[in-house]
Amino acid sequence: MARDVELPTRQPRASRRRPDVPPPQVERIPPRSGLSRAEVRANQRHRIFDGLAAALAYHGYEDTKITDVVELAGLSRATFYEHFQGKEPCFAAAYEDGVERLSTVVEAAVGGGQGWEARLSAGLNAGLEFLAAGPALAHLLLVESMAAARPARLEHERSLARLAEALRPPAAELPGGEAVSEETARLLAGGLASHLAGRVLADEADRLPEDHDVLLQYLLAPYEAVASRAADELRA
Repeated sequence: MARDVELPTRQPRASRRRPDVPPPQVERIPPRSGLSRAEVRANQRHRIFDGLAAALAYHGYEDTKITDVVELAGLSRATFYEHFQGKEPCFAAAYEDGVERLSTVVEAAVGGGQGWEARLSAGLNAGLEFLAAGPALAHLLLVESMAAARPARLEHERSLARLAEALRPPAAELPGGEAVSEETARLLAGGLASHLAGRVLADEADRLPEDHDVLLQYLLAPYEAVASRAADELRA
């Protein structure tokens, strides 16, 4: 006689939310706030992005529904669909927005007039602080981008290529004028992204700034090898 098997039942969505991740504070716009239509739409758009990031932290990309996003954003489904046709284009826009915000912070920190190591250190520190301040956004950028639909994954690959290029200083700033290869820079970018994603998955995004020194050493290692090789050639 076959043994009775008790199959698991699907729990209500609210009960499956992670209790350790509080919903974001929603900034609602009161009626007759004096904001222009464009300002209201911009506010709605960013609330949708915040709601999406929070929903992804609860459910992951596959299980996140539009209902979750609008609930956390404090908006109606109709308002959501005024901005996006569905989850996929919403994620793509949120990812692009997050990358641009991160890039702006890093580029402002790098500035100019410093040596390569100082610029790299400043940009790395700014990026780690930015991600630590927004764990849900960090999760979206570093983890869920790999689980999203193909267009978003391709955008993630383009972002890694952009990061790799940023990790290659001008050859003139390196000993002997020798630059590292594109392949080496891409490996550095991929390793950095993998480490950050691991921290985020372990719910340790707030500790990312603690990794500054070891990550800086990791990113500088190929350039130190170039410097060592150039020094050997000079002594030969």
